[in-house]
Amino acid sequence: MVEQMARKDFLGVFGHVAVDTICTVESFPEINTCEAVIDKRVEFGGTAGNLAFYAAKMGVPTALASFVGSDFPESYRRHLESAGIDLTDLVTVEGKRTASIIIVSDKAHRQIGFVDQGVMLGQNRMKLPKHSIEDVEIVHVGTGRPGFALRVCMRAKSLGKLVAFDPGQELSYVYSSKEFSSIIRLADIFFCNKTELGIALRYLRKERASDLLSYVDTLIVTMGKRGSRIMTRSGETIAVPPVRPRKVVDTTGAGDAYRAGFYAGLYRRYGLKECGMVASAAASFAVESFGGQTNPPSWEDVCRRAFGDKYARIAARQ
Repeated sequence: MVEQMARKDFLGVFGHVAVDTICTVESFPEINTCEAVIDKRVEFGGTAGNLAFYAAKMGVPTALASFVGSDFPESYRRHLESAGIDLTDLVTVEGKRTASIIIVSDKAHRQIGFVDQGVMLGQNRMKLPKHSIEDVEIVHVGTGRPGFALRVCMRAKSLGKLVAFDPGQELSYVYSSKEFSSIIRLADIFFCNKTELGIALRYLRKERASDLLSYVDTLIVTMGKRGSRIMTRSGETIAVPPVRPRKVVDTTGAGDAYRAGFYAGLYRRYGLKECGMVASAAASFAVESFGGQTNPPSWEDVCRRAFGDKYARIAARQ
């Protein structure tokens, strides 16, 4: 029997694949009080699931590496497959439950979340997936156990892969300063928002964002309505303006869509400024509907919104 060749992908995404319960309230309640739920929806989610889905829908060959439980919805698997995502390293662990997240948003689109890690809590004991490291160009290390993230980064760096580190909100309650310091030293790119930037600086006992460039080559900081900032070790600082959505319905997954857009630009060999614009445009689509995977744009849609109609045809060909 001839052994089938492994598929080659551009991007390998590590992190959570989860089921999101998204609730909308008028305002957050005081402690020991209640608030009426205006809307409630159950959606496919997780940082890795969101990122991989958006990237694949924008034409990026993407492999998804995560662990799910025996309760993982078959409809979610078909949903990921329909986008063309490589699910070689999406591992089902029998007897465990899939991660789930309760997200509560107020009318100002501020969010609080409650995470049931499920099977991901035992990630440090799991066997390291190979395909999503060995057969890709870029390894994106997102949410999950720090010990597992360290193993992924070490393996990826030993193979000369480009490594992006993106612990997200877990930086504040999953990571210690020692764990964070060990991993960021192995990364080439660090993604964070303004809050996470402050935590990262505190962990490393640094004062300025530029200080992180002694660890990574590229720092990408998202700032919501203020756009984003890309800084490089060579001294370049790029201010990326926000791309206005048609409406703001739910901000769940906007950061994941931003990252997917950035990779969609890199896949087509765009410069950092253009990658940032594509990223902002992708995020603008994500906030226009409920859930992290419900409004994915095509590559042409993103280009049109990022660069305007006169550039869309040129961008779409690359």
